[in-house]
Amino acid sequence: MRRKTTVAVIAGLIAVEGMFLKAGFAQENTTYDADFVEKVERVLLENPEIILKVFEVLERHQAEQVAYADKDLIADVSKELFAGLDLNRPILVEFQDYNCGYCRRIHPTVAQLKRDMPDLQMVLLELPVLGEASVFTAKAALALKALEGEDAYEVFANAMMVQGDTADPASVRRTLASLGFDPEAVITAAEQGIGGEDLDRAARLARAIGASGTPFFVGPGGIVRGAGSADDLKSITSTSAPEPERDEAILR
Repeated sequence: MRRKTTVAVIAGLIAVEGMFLKAGFAQENTTYDADFVEKVERVLLENPEIILKVFEVLERHQAEQVAYADKDLIADVSKELFAGLDLNRPILVEFQDYNCGYCRRIHPTVAQLKRDMPDLQMVLLELPVLGEASVFTAKAALALKALEGEDAYEVFANAMMVQGDTADPASVRRTLASLGFDPEAVITAAEQGIGGEDLDRAARLARAIGASGTPFFVGPGGIVRGAGSADDLKSITSTSAPEPERDEAILR
């Protein structure tokens, strides 16, 4: 148990080495030998609250590293991901699947965000990762978009997210009919590949940005993986959010 405890926290203690420098237990370029490990163990036993501080620092460090890596990912795909959008206005891109429970759960949050931010440019990208029924629905949605335009697509996408049934051929036909569209015309168009280039584009962007599941949100200011809060989503809609501060206690 003693050795396992040491191994689990030694990296963290190196990350907050400043605490031990102040305590006189280590110097710059110290070799962490058995004597140092024994001192670390003794300090931990006498001050167990240090462990909590260690993991706080490590968690903050990890979040910072992810944030910086995300900025690089966004930069690599921004030209295509944000094509046609006004970069001076807030942007939010959502990768979605109509059968994703988390997508449905966060849908009201996204809708409220759009009401709260009238200048928000919201982009939906179809990423059907939950089986053939999801693929069928995504293809139908994009065929409708190609046939009837962006407004029709948004109305259908919203209706499919709030309807309580599984997104599948039956619910797609029912929803299209309820909205006044010709279900068979839309489905035939989807079977002919109309709108398919949008699905291919979304898949390509998803691979590039690392979106393997849904929901997945991208904005000029960062990435939110999963069903984040309204504040999380708002924070990435522009680059005006402050850069994450680097923790001085992090190992250099």
